[in-house]
Amino acid sequence: MYALDTNILVYAHNTGAKRHTEAKKFVQQVMNQRDKDGNLTVCKPSQVLIEFMNVITWSRLEAPLPLQDAIQVVKDYLATGVTILHPLPTQLDTLLKLLKNETSRKKVFDIALVAILKDHKITGIYTVNTKDFKHYSFLDVKNPL
Repeated sequence: MYALDTNILVYAHNTGAKRHTEAKKFVQQVMNQRDKDGNLTVCKPSQVLIEFMNVITWSRLEAPLPLQDAIQVVKDYLATGVTILHPLPTQLDTLLKLLKNETSRKKVFDIALVAILKDHKITGIYTVNTKDFKHYSFLDVKNPL
């Protein structure tokens, strides 16, 4: 199973972004792909949905959404039945282990996302920022755009 990163969702919903059409098409495609058991092959970490609401409403975007519209987008995703990954009780321990060799605060939120994926045994992530995740051997990192 693959998780969607925040940047993919932001591009898909930011109508002014250069990659909007491409991202929207990709998200629609993966939100309709199912495995042999009928389950979606993609999931969304709760952290990604929270980050999405923060970023998509940022006034510096080409076409930001009002907060209530961003909330509705998240509700619409929830209504699809997509698996939402919530932090497990082990997330903080996993995060601290993953942070062991870091020297900068800049990666804390990316690594928190990695901790959620690791705890849930998610093996892939779709992201535009592949460099942020490539060094985690348990993740298959793909830029679908």
